[in-house]
Amino acid sequence: MRSVSAARPTRFLLGLAVAALVGASAAAAAGAPGEPFFPRSGSHAYDVSHYDVRLAYRPAAAALEATTRIAAIARQGLRRFSLDLVGLRVTAVTVDGQAASFGRGRNKLKITPERPVARGESFAVVVRYRGHPRRVIDPDGTSEGWNRTADGAFAVGEPLGTAAWIPCNNALYDKAGFSFHVTVPAALRAVANGRLVSVGGKGALKTFDWTEKQAMAPYLALVDIGRGKLVRTEVDGLPSWTLVDPALARSSRPVLAALPGVVRFESKIYGPYPFDAAGSVVDFAPKLGYALETQTRPIYAFVPDLTTLVHETAHQWFGDSVGLQRWPNIWLNEGFATWSEWYYAERHGGRSAFQIFRQLYRVPASNHKFWEPPSGHPGQPKNLFTTSTYVRGAMALEALRLEIGTKKTLKVLRLWATEHRYGNADVGQFVALAEEVSDRDLGRLFQRWLYRRGKPGSGAVASASTAPLPG
Repeated sequence: MRSVSAARPTRFLLGLAVAALVGASAAAAAGAPGEPFFPRSGSHAYDVSHYDVRLAYRPAAAALEATTRIAAIARQGLRRFSLDLVGLRVTAVTVDGQAASFGRGRNKLKITPERPVARGESFAVVVRYRGHPRRVIDPDGTSEGWNRTADGAFAVGEPLGTAAWIPCNNALYDKAGFSFHVTVPAALRAVANGRLVSVGGKGALKTFDWTEKQAMAPYLALVDIGRGKLVRTEVDGLPSWTLVDPALARSSRPVLAALPGVVRFESKIYGPYPFDAAGSVVDFAPKLGYALETQTRPIYAFVPDLTTLVHETAHQWFGDSVGLQRWPNIWLNEGFATWSEWYYAERHGGRSAFQIFRQLYRVPASNHKFWEPPSGHPGQPKNLFTTSTYVRGAMALEALRLEIGTKKTLKVLRLWATEHRYGNADVGQFVALAEEVSDRDLGRLFQRWLYRRGKPGSGAVASASTAPLPG
């Protein structure tokens, strides 16, 4: 998600909703339709199984020296192929140990191996590169990619920013394992996804080795470099690593302490936590201004509140484990994580999800910024993180709950998270699952809430202002 500090303008969320109220997998991928929002990103020609990323970063010069090793399988014969890479100077490329010729295109590294790779053949690519990694500006004007901070840097990638620091097949459907080896000045710490394997020292430098064994879409990769204490604890029996900017440590501590309970709660309703590590990163990054569900270890660019923590943790199931097939389906990530906030509050002494839904439903139809674009298809890349994606998306799930009841809705969400664990799925599959569990035709309900422009009419929910919550 992109959840944001309540003190800042947002890509999100209930804060915007309240303001409005006050103002009034690889096999599946092969047959999947093309990506309409970012058609130049990624390639179906091969499937990556693992990235080994070695980064040496000098914060004072903002300089990166890096080598990425990629293990892949050709899905077709490859006389040439490309990787996504933004900026940076490539100094050498090998394929299966032989020097390969290469060139650059628009955000692409184009590679011609010495020997063509046959269909079905495994191959290894090594890319050596250096330079000053840069921010990537999203279609909505916000930033991702590599961002400098006062004491280091952080790198995040939704939707395309990972290519600013890793040459990759930057496609939703091509999940892979990742290893990170990050060398930084000895006074700093470096955090990435997964488990911390080792920390090695060499003079004035330290290298932090991380590995994420569960398959991960490239946009969920994380690196954070800075001062602070890297703390290892346990979260519901899992190893957990947390790095917090010293300036934010005291104020962040109470919320981060709630993570074990949040993981237990969401595991109970959605199924076992999908990864073998957990944790958090809190960095002072006002230019970023949002939180992001980087796999196993969400990053917060501000002191998070409990609602944001619940949201980003829910994404470990919805968005990270169960990935999208195409970006217009982002409702499956953001609507689900937002509804998780509401249900968590309901089960912990706050307002019920239905009370929140009922209040939001009173937003007048004339408030187009609240109700549009429809959450099932944002229309344009710049609309991926609008209010309706989150809030109207969560309302669609609560409308489903009103239609089929709480038990069946929770069953649908649990089955969704378990049947598509570590894979990719689309909205049509979710609708089919909901219809199967409920034994009802739900096409009209989802059409109104996900695809029809404007405020869903009264037929979309049984008397939204007065209906009792079904069991």
